[in-house]
Amino acid sequence: MQKNLPYVLLVTLLATLPSILFQLCVNLSQTSVLHAFVQYQYAEFSLQVIRRILTTAAQLMNPVVRYLWCIVPVLYLALPFLNIGRMYFTLRLLRGAEATPADLLARTGCLLKALWLQILTFLKVLLWGIPGFAVMLLGSFALVWGASEGVFTFIYFLGLALMVVLGMRANLHYMLAPIFMADVPEKSAWTCLKDSVDMMRRHVLQLFSLVLSFFLWIFLADIVVNLVASLSYGLAMLVNVAANVFITAYMNTTVCAYYEERLREKQQAEAAKAFSELEADGTVV
Repeated sequence: MQKNLPYVLLVTLLATLPSILFQLCVNLSQTSVLHAFVQYQYAEFSLQVIRRILTTAAQLMNPVVRYLWCIVPVLYLALPFLNIGRMYFTLRLLRGAEATPADLLARTGCLLKALWLQILTFLKVLLWGIPGFAVMLLGSFALVWGASEGVFTFIYFLGLALMVVLGMRANLHYMLAPIFMADVPEKSAWTCLKDSVDMMRRHVLQLFSLVLSFFLWIFLADIVVNLVASLSYGLAMLVNVAANVFITAYMNTTVCAYYEERLREKQQAEAAKAFSELEADGTVV
């Protein structure tokens, strides 16, 4: 894997390019929006004022940034497809096959399916958060019905914690679904989600501990970026992109390796079960 590190970083950079451009547009647009907001800060709040702020911000914006805002949303729709291609590239590396950056576009048949998979995953995670949201809503009703602020705060944060925990659990359940699609592109989005849930059954905490190890790198990268930002904002943006590419490549490779390990264990368990059934039938002596 080390000798292929330049390819891994290049593929990760290309796969995350839409999100990088989006963040770049947001950062470059902040100054224009702030100047436009200052011009209307004393105006009465209304939809018309918001429209004027956005129009003024667009006029103050650099033409290149305006063009980027036209392209980035379209590129962003390709992000799930590029993510599938990146995982396919990583799987080939882990399996000892020849892998090139061209593999990023090898799963062209998954263009719409990858987008549909992301939408389904988002909706399912959202549904998992409904119980927590219901508890938060109950806290709001309790405050209306005369409960103390202490009771409201307790119920509200209990619901928030429930929503976060259930949302994280759902994300872990569905985390391997894009890898299933990258590995077997003939599978539907629903099948990939189902296979991911089946593979993660009784292994959620194992994957959670693996994902948790990445947060230290993210925290350290954030500290470095903030330190560099005090010297140069432009340099900080470059450092941020480089750090994100390295961490994303590391996370993607680790999760794909975990998928390979779980797949191998599942195949061995199925083979042992089949052998036991043959022994029970007397087929194997």
